Formats: sequence, C-alpha cells, structure tokens
Amino acid sequence: MEKVAIESDNSFPAKFKIKTPRDFRNILSEGTKTHSENFILYVKPNSLGFPRLGVSVGKKASASSVRRNRMKRVLREVFRKNKPAFYSNDVVFVVKNDVSDKKFSGLYSEIKKLVTRIK
Repeated sequence: MEKVAIESDNSFPAKFKIKTPRDFRNILSEGTKTHSENFILYVKPNSLGFPRLGVSVGKKASASSVRRNRMKRVLREVFRKNKPAFYSNDVVFVVKNDVSDKKFSGLYSEIKKLVTRIK
C-alpha cells in the first residue's frame, strides 16, 4: 500500500520560525510595532508567501525558565492556529510581563486583538 504524505495546517515546521539574530534585529528595527498590556508585537512584510514567527521572553518577564517556556508555547500555539491572520509577515512577539499563570483563553483573545491591528 502506498503512503500518502498529508501536510496538516496544524504543524509548526522550521520554515515558520525566525531563528537568526540577524532576522530578529532586522524585524525589531524596521518592523511596525504595536503593543498590549502583556505583549509587544513587531511586524514586517516578507516575500516568502507565508508568515514566520519569532518569540522573545526575557528573564525580566520571569526568572523561571519553566514559566518562560510555557509563554513561548502559548504564543506558538496561537500563531499555529491563526497562520492566515498573519498574512505574509515576519512576526516577533516580545513578552513584557509574566503571563504563565493566566488562562490560555485570555491570552488568546489579547493576542488576537493585537493581530487585528496588523495589515
């Protein structure tokens, strides 16, 4: 029996990740910026045809690496579920406050409000 590869939209492969410090610096310096109570969102259009995500959670947001990693997972999940809303942009989220103890639904709605501001 022949196996058929099915690409699910629920994945988060490497091509959707911003990894290099050079890319981060470029987006932070040249991108447009919007913010909410807990997040700063930097957006810069790209020519790739799909969105890419970068996340920055510093020790100022939380000294606990467990909490910082939870915040990153939440942001990646929101991005993964809403890829079309990000169009063809490079997006960097900077976490301002410790949101690791907040409910996912509250964070989800706050991030969706931020995303509606981008064009």
